[in-house]
Amino acid sequence: MTIITDISFDHGEILGPTLRDIAGEKAGIIKPGVPTVIGFLSSTARSVIATRCRQLGSPLVPLARDDVRINRSTQTLESNIEGLRFRRLAPSLPGGHQLKNTALVLKAIETLRHGGFDIRKADVKTGLETTDWPGRFQVVPKGTSSPTVVLDVCHNSGGAKAFVDTFKKEFPRRQAQMIIGFVRRKPHQELIDLLASITEQFWLVPLASKRSVDTIKLMKTVNWNGVPVKRVAQLRTAWQQVLKCAAPDDIVAVIGSHYLVGEYLSRYGGE
Repeated sequence: MTIITDISFDHGEILGPTLRDIAGEKAGIIKPGVPTVIGFLSSTARSVIATRCRQLGSPLVPLARDDVRINRSTQTLESNIEGLRFRRLAPSLPGGHQLKNTALVLKAIETLRHGGFDIRKADVKTGLETTDWPGRFQVVPKGTSSPTVVLDVCHNSGGAKAFVDTFKKEFPRRQAQMIIGFVRRKPHQELIDLLASITEQFWLVPLASKRSVDTIKLMKTVNWNGVPVKRVAQLRTAWQQVLKCAAPDDIVAVIGSHYLVGEYLSRYGGE
């Protein structure tokens, strides 16, 4: 089975500059004769995917609007999918975007069942309610004298918006000390524009990768939306400085790249 969750602007230097180009590249995973399950795609992306499915004889299985009802305020969904009806399913992964992903999981399981797979409803519920995904709005358990830490690998506009929406839901009217690091060729201004509303101060660090953005240049070229920003030579130094000024009830976010979150987890862990 092929599952396509969402198609947005990312990796434009590789996939192409337009949504149609990106969708065309993503359609490369579609297999002849194998069902393709898709989420709530834009009309442009859906048209590209549908065309490729017809060319390869792949049954297109779209998630329908009436298959599920999403309640963002309670972080639950109601499923009307055959054999997988739930009243208040509460997935463990936070965020409205994860509710949409959960809905797509249910559609995919329905499709697998039609193909002869024996998947129990109780196992589906257990899996969705206990899934753990490091680096995806991962809230690190805090000590009595340390701030709350949130890790997220968001690195494009869609991911940053999902992070901000989830942050506002989980921490209403709060702001974070934001340790950020990016690779080159990302929409840096768009990312900062989105993050600024939940940021008390930015701490800009380079990544431990040759793909890292030039932080000196970024300091000069980005509009920081009036949020204070400090450039630091490395993640370890930024973390030490943040801890010195952070109170136990503060929030520290480490976001912007798999490289940055990976470095944090390798140094400090997520427990």
